Amino acid sequence: MTTITKQEGFKIMNTYNELHELAQTRKRKLGNNTYLVVRDDGGYGIRLHDTEIAIHYKDKIVLNTGGWYSHTTKSRMNEYTPFNIYQKNWEWFVNDKPYKDNMIIEVA
Repeated sequence: MTTITKQEGFKIMNTYNELHELAQTRKRKLGNNTYLVVRDDGGYGIRLHDTEIAIHYKDKIVLNTGGWYSHTTKSRMNEYTPFNIYQKNWEWFVNDKPYKDNMIIEVA
């Protein structure tokens, strides 16, 4: 499990509480091919096509590309998590730490 602290001044979007509030409404479509999924385990997933690219829990977020290392996947991860996900020399990073699928990041 990786622990990444929030960067000072970094824009936080769609935290667990924000997704919980959104789930209480009927709006589940977040963008083109992107949906909010209410999970049986108490988490909230961000689904892009058929892959849950981010799963928010109260204390952690799980990231997964499903093998799709695309610009759109990275863009949605940046939009629906509080992290800075970027690519350098064909390698992905999350707040300067190497990315790997099913990465679990604790959030405070």
